[in-house]
Amino acid sequence: MQTAKYKQFSLYSPVFSWITSYKQLIDVAVKLGVPAVEGLNFFELSTPDVEAAKELRAYAEERGIVFSCMSLAVDLVGGDTAKLIEDSKGYADVAKALGVPYLHHTIAFNITDPTVFDGREEESFQCGMEAVRAIYDYAESIGIRTIFEDQGYLFNGVKNFGRFLNEVERDVGVVADVGNIYFADESIEGFLEAFMPRVCHVHLKDFVYIPADSVKEEPPHGYISRHGYISDCEVGQGAVNFKDVLPTIRRAGYTGYYGLEFVAPQDDEQKFLENLDFLQACMEL
Repeated sequence: MQTAKYKQFSLYSPVFSWITSYKQLIDVAVKLGVPAVEGLNFFELSTPDVEAAKELRAYAEERGIVFSCMSLAVDLVGGDTAKLIEDSKGYADVAKALGVPYLHHTIAFNITDPTVFDGREEESFQCGMEAVRAIYDYAESIGIRTIFEDQGYLFNGVKNFGRFLNEVERDVGVVADVGNIYFADESIEGFLEAFMPRVCHVHLKDFVYIPADSVKEEPPHGYISRHGYISDCEVGQGAVNFKDVLPTIRRAGYTGYYGLEFVAPQDDEQKFLENLDFLQACMEL
């Protein structure tokens, strides 16, 4: 294993636009001093290909890099749910081939329309939990644990996410996404207070958050939250108070990886490293 400068960080996404493969992402991780990358369902893993996963694991190990988690974006409450469940089980096999302990997948992925579940929240909630149980049971049978983040509008926020954990009847883990909580117009501090003992993985990104009562005009770029607006920004320039959040996670005993779910502004490597330095300093407070 290389001696990495940023010891607990993991590259979640292609941090530069020119990256077109996981092997390139692994090479970038080595160059930046990041010890891990997170698998997602794109590039060589755009389908649940176990042989590709084995090849990538071998390449990563050769370069001193590990895979931290296998993640995929799926919407299990609409469309061909049966096929998506089978594909997700296939990604549990991919996770095993990559040598990671966790399969992280979304449930109700929509992050553009806060009213998408209006009138069918309960039906969608139950459908999502049934799918989670099916995927969990298969993943557990091969030694992989499924974990879930605060995502979108339905499985998000302390109340809804707490209900999910209480009623799913499986030992699912939690991914603390420090930015996604703003889709539910809540803060990551409240989410961590409620669920920190079950957190297995962390995703780092930042959003500018504008509550509805502060909105003077709709921003030209970004997303709609339940009651306000969100737009992407560099870490440290938005709503997430990393100087409090990261030490809170560390003091709670978390020793896992922090997936860097943000990209280099204008492919600026130096700027990306400045973002990493900022996060590293926050972790050490």
